[in-house]
Amino acid sequence: MSQLDATQLVIGDTPQFFFDDGLIEEVQHVTRRLHRPVSVDGSPFIQRDRPWEHVPYFSSVDWSLWRDPKTQRLHCTYTDLNVDRERLARKGGAFIDWANGRLRVCYAYSDDGFEWVKPPLGLVHESGHDTNIILGSEAYGSVWGLSVFDDPLEHDPSRRYKGFHVMVPPGYAVASDEPGAHVRVGYSPDGIRWTVSDDRPTVGRTGTRIGDSAQPAFDPGTGTYLLFTRHPWMSLAPRSRPLHATELGGHPTWDASAGAANRRGRRRIYLSESRDYLHWSEPRLILAPDPLLDNIDDSFYSMSAMWLGGQWIGFVQVFHMVENTLDVQLVHSRDGRNWQRLFPGQAWLPLGPPGSWNQFYTSLPRFPAVDGPEWLVFHGGSKSHHDWWIHGQEEGLDAPEAWDMNLVGFGLGLARLRKFGFVSLDADRMREGMILTQPWVAPGDRLVINAACGPEGYIKVEALDVHDRVLPGRGRDDCDIFTGDAIAHTVTWRSDPRLPVDIPSLGGEVYTHRLPHRRLRFILRDAQLYSFRIESAATA
Repeated sequence: MSQLDATQLVIGDTPQFFFDDGLIEEVQHVTRRLHRPVSVDGSPFIQRDRPWEHVPYFSSVDWSLWRDPKTQRLHCTYTDLNVDRERLARKGGAFIDWANGRLRVCYAYSDDGFEWVKPPLGLVHESGHDTNIILGSEAYGSVWGLSVFDDPLEHDPSRRYKGFHVMVPPGYAVASDEPGAHVRVGYSPDGIRWTVSDDRPTVGRTGTRIGDSAQPAFDPGTGTYLLFTRHPWMSLAPRSRPLHATELGGHPTWDASAGAANRRGRRRIYLSESRDYLHWSEPRLILAPDPLLDNIDDSFYSMSAMWLGGQWIGFVQVFHMVENTLDVQLVHSRDGRNWQRLFPGQAWLPLGPPGSWNQFYTSLPRFPAVDGPEWLVFHGGSKSHHDWWIHGQEEGLDAPEAWDMNLVGFGLGLARLRKFGFVSLDADRMREGMILTQPWVAPGDRLVINAACGPEGYIKVEALDVHDRVLPGRGRDDCDIFTGDAIAHTVTWRSDPRLPVDIPSLGGEVYTHRLPHRRLRFILRDAQLYSFRIESAATA
């Protein structure tokens, strides 16, 4: 959705970003720029360092991270993956079949984001060790893709956190009809101690089965839960060759068809919705690789979404099959259902440099947005390729990591991003730029901008009515020029921050007033404008 409906021009006090042109009527000498997080030295902060750990698997769907708003403590759950690669090569099947591998969930916490503790929890003891394992066992089965979700609607403290996961029962293969791999929901007061519900969630016609990527979110506008996932049938389109015909090249489960509009068997993103977290709608396709934008071997591995007070930003993990690498690209939405690409083909969270701990893999389920000038962007990464280390022996690949587990390693890293700093509208120092907004409606009387100026830079603002008439005393020459760098600068005109509200009269028996539309014109040079919002004097 690239344009705004008239009702969406009632922006209230929510931040207004420039992910699309919806609020823009005219620009001159202005460009849109993507901003990437800056890596923090010292990563990874969580990696294999306990006797009971095999491969701490920080792929896109196998870990969660959140901050407790009361204690400010950071919590992380991650998958420990133990795959028998030699047996997989001999017997075949899926690497998460009970005979080939085991998956369980571990826990760590941090009070500063840099020092992480894997506490003994008294829940699982192994070879004399009190471990940090919280879910998954020989009795329960394997746990795949646990997504920890802090439910804003839950009133029962014991069910505050919900854990959506796929469970593989002991002794069963993933593809078995029943019970096989199926979806379960657990409840927890703290994200550590879990009670798995006997009531199994259902997802449309797929029943208790779903794709192995499930990232939940809550839509405050509709009061519904959203699940960004895969469809379990998305790879079952008719094929012109057998499913496991490896002699044609590629991975044995990859559909080589490229001409179909939805890319047929490629991984892509679906959306399911629920009112109660148990009964979910039929997953609906919302994002697929585009033959005009994406390479022929690209697919969309997973997606998580973040609500930014009026708009959505989404993090899509893109799988580049030939290179066997994954990075993260951005999408955005105004309603959580209709999504658009942001700088297609450009990684927002790119791979690390050669030889680094994340040179082949980056992942991002979600990151906690906190107050302050910067956001801490915790992300997964790997020094090994996506699946060469798992299937290399099975396929006879000449990949060292397929034969030497010392070359396999995933971990949790950290990068920093300016608050709300995904995208900016920029003018350089050569020519003055201009941004004119569409007329919008908001009750507030203060203009707050998130902006940064270069050495010769400045930003001036004038406020206009719906007819492009400058509001009294709010012209560009009246504006106190901004030359700094701030995530929340209140614009003033001759030291006065008030932004007048003009309420034009309509007359008549029913509608006596029009909505008080206003608009803004930003004049900038050598400067970046990230966002703006209209606040009231009481909250500014």
